Amino acid sequence: MNLEMTNIPNNTLVYVDANIFIYDATGHSKYGQTCKVFLRCVERNELKGVTSALTINEVLHRLTIIEIAQKEDVGPREVIGLIKEHPSVLAKASNSFTFIEKMRDLPYLDIVAYSREIAFWGETLAKAYFFLSNDATYVATMKTQGISDIATNDPDFERVAGIKVWKP
Repeated sequence: MNLEMTNIPNNTLVYVDANIFIYDATGHSKYGQTCKVFLRCVERNELKGVTSALTINEVLHRLTIIEIAQKEDVGPREVIGLIKEHPSVLAKASNSFTFIEKMRDLPYLDIVAYSREIAFWGETLAKAYFFLSNDATYVATMKTQGISDIATNDPDFERVAGIKVWKP
């Protein structure tokens, strides 16, 4: 089923996946505007947004890679080696850090701590659904919070019964 993020009913409790933040932060040509509008709905408390501390970490990591790759004119795969060789290049990731600060300041975005329970439940879900660890952790976080809706562009979540996947 193809559910559009623009049709999420008001007051829905919805998990926000990393790619939604990344599309907004980077002004993605196809999904950026839809994600920006969605996050404004969370900001205005029209939707009940929830994410994980691990998602924040993933967003910062990915935005840092994107930003340094652009500023240093290198491929994303080369960025880690560049950082290892010249750690000060991280100073060029200022937009990435600014975006994370904006995420922190969203008054109606709940950020769930990464706990032992979530970590081990995530491991179980990774095996059951053939997920990579981050996605499994996000589903474990959703389950601990009683969330059945996710805003994401990742079709892997469609493999989990009982989860509605809302796409940009």
